[in-house]
Amino acid sequence: MLEASRLLTYKAAAMKDAMDAGAGVSTKDFKQAAAIAKLYSTESAVTATRIATQIFGGYGFMEEYPVVRFYRDAKVLEIGEGTSEIQRMLIARGLGLPVE
Repeated sequence: MLEASRLLTYKAAAMKDAMDAGAGVSTKDFKQAAAIAKLYSTESAVTATRIATQIFGGYGFMEEYPVVRFYRDAKVLEIGEGTSEIQRMLIARGLGLPVE
């Protein structure tokens, strides 16, 4: 999950650089790649921290351990900077799918 998140982010960044350099990458393509990278990375972070919380058991909810902070921070990524639902709508629109 980490490597896929990293590669999707690098792809979006490379598209932005190419777009700024006038290399024929459209704004639409860049926004699509950025939405995919954000959605996948956010979902991966929440999944990984949820698993870590389960592994830690009761300690995963105690403030003395960093796992609770990691999970809380990952959940904020889902909400802030465009929710996962919004990212899904942007991706669907970019693919030409009907969005309600």
